[in-house]
Amino acid sequence: MVYDTKLPEGSCMLFLVSAANRDERRYEDPDRFDIHRKVGQHLAFGYGIHYCLGAALARLEGRVALDELLTRFPEWDVDLDRARISPTSTVRGYETLPATVS
Repeated sequence: MVYDTKLPEGSCMLFLVSAANRDERRYEDPDRFDIHRKVGQHLAFGYGIHYCLGAALARLEGRVALDELLTRFPEWDVDLDRARISPTSTVRGYETLPATVS
């Protein structure tokens, strides 16, 4: 049994990291992008004994990269007509996300 669902013997299960923090039992409207959502224990870098040792460095690198990018290109736009969602089951996001700068 998994969350009141009986799984037939011999069934396969797939663990999707991209589904982390998108549980409708825990978050209202989990598919909506909300930068103000109170996540609590985020699963992106693992948890407990398996927490990523490089998590702080990854956050710092992301902050520096975004700061530099947005300082250099403060005005930009995404070309949603040419954007393509990734077709894989392991990546939830865009395969290509073209942007134009002024």
